[in-house]
Amino acid sequence: MLIRERRRGGTHGSEYIYALIGNELIHISEIGKLIRQEDDEYIYELPSNAFTWLYIFSFSRSGYGSVIRCPPGNYVGIDHTKCPIKNVEEALDWLGDVNFKIKSPELRNLLNELISEYVTMASEAKDYWSSLGGKLRFMGHASRLSNFFNNPRIYYFTELSIPNDSGRIQGIRTTMSLVYENWVAVKISEALGARRLIRRSWEAKQPFTNELVTVWFEQGGGTSYAILGTPHGAFTIWLEFQVDPAIHVFPSPEYARESNQIRTLAGHGRKAVRPDIVIVRGRFDDVNDFIKSGKEIDALIECKALTYENWRDDIDEQVIPYVKQFKPGKAMLVARHKIPSEAKTKMFNNGIDYIEDVELNEAGISKLMKTMKDITT
Repeated sequence: MLIRERRRGGTHGSEYIYALIGNELIHISEIGKLIRQEDDEYIYELPSNAFTWLYIFSFSRSGYGSVIRCPPGNYVGIDHTKCPIKNVEEALDWLGDVNFKIKSPELRNLLNELISEYVTMASEAKDYWSSLGGKLRFMGHASRLSNFFNNPRIYYFTELSIPNDSGRIQGIRTTMSLVYENWVAVKISEALGARRLIRRSWEAKQPFTNELVTVWFEQGGGTSYAILGTPHGAFTIWLEFQVDPAIHVFPSPEYARESNQIRTLAGHGRKAVRPDIVIVRGRFDDVNDFIKSGKEIDALIECKALTYENWRDDIDEQVIPYVKQFKPGKAMLVARHKIPSEAKTKMFNNGIDYIEDVELNEAGISKLMKTMKDITT
């Protein structure tokens, strides 16, 4: 039997095909023969007696996934349109206790860490914002992160459907970093003494007044993540803060405020200018409101979920340039793991505070909360 697989990179506009053997999903490249490749299409010949089901993980260009299940022999040529299809959530009843075949020890360890630590972080974040009358929502291209927060099992089948371990590892590391940012934001909100979420101006109108306040996560979007009502007044938080789309696109951009507008100065080398967490005293719907106010950033925080070996270059390439460009009242790096002494020295010499061991049930949380309280005075 023949079947066509379409690979466009990642989980946007691609489909990946696995054979179920026992209770393991094994990619068709391991049991079949590649007949030909044409651009992003791969044609495989499979032995029809080698598996019980084929599972086709199909993704739209926006990243939303579905699962097609085909038994052996349910084909005419390379056609699988007659097979039943469900969205990933509905397909969980098909998949049951099925798992992908994992070869890489590094990937296996990352998965264990993701489930044992980051599921708890995500749950704490959702519960916290709910307690303040809010709902954490994921916008733009954050479909995988939304999967993780809403149902880790759905995340498992979407993220790991990519048929190479390096792509899977990269995806999980990205998820870890973004979950960690969201969790650190919760700890910051607790430190500021948030008692409620303040609605953005458009949320204070019908029909939004009957809905929960949106805690808005969007990479590179202008909308604020949350507006906090605290005993010290309002504070606005952005995650993945981006003052202008061009700043992420232009090479080595520099940030400047002129006549309450942002301009960028292009240099050499492509850099992403998008601090993890930005905190500003006051109430702002979006970045434009903040820029027009002429106010300065009260705190800029970089979050590092992974071990130092994964981000050693970020101090020179991101953190120090952010401090020079944005000139926040306080700059800080929050790390889940230990920070080497040489990195601490470099940050200290550049006016950057640092806190290590900020993770579940660790002493670093207390230090973070104490440090953040300083910006309320």
